[in-house]
Amino acid sequence: MISHLQVVTVYVRNLDQALDFYTQKLGFTLSEDWRDEHSDDRMLFLAPEGAKETLLGLYAPPAGDPRIGASTGIVFTANDIRTTYQELKAKGVPFTSELITLPYGKDGGDLEAQFVDPDGNTFLLHT
Repeated sequence: MISHLQVVTVYVRNLDQALDFYTQKLGFTLSEDWRDEHSDDRMLFLAPEGAKETLLGLYAPPAGDPRIGASTGIVFTANDIRTTYQELKAKGVPFTSELITLPYGKDGGDLEAQFVDPDGNTFLLHT
């Protein structure tokens, strides 16, 4: 049986710019900077603090790839979403929606906000 999700890939235009955003603004840690010894392929593997099994893989496909700047379907969570939201906004993370209370979830409603990376890839921050 499947035991866990290992890597989720996000497509970006520039790996070094993306690395700066994900480490400096989101607080992820670089786990591996992989390079194919036979080609120019490179992929960065990052993890949020405390993540042990699932990595975020950043990959720069050829220019014009339609997967860059798309909705990723990735949902991040935080122990204290209100504080995390304010901290990320203060670091310059661009949110496309404010933190809202949803009409469902635990304790009278989950909280959620949407943000984007420098390439326009969208993510949710959700309790």
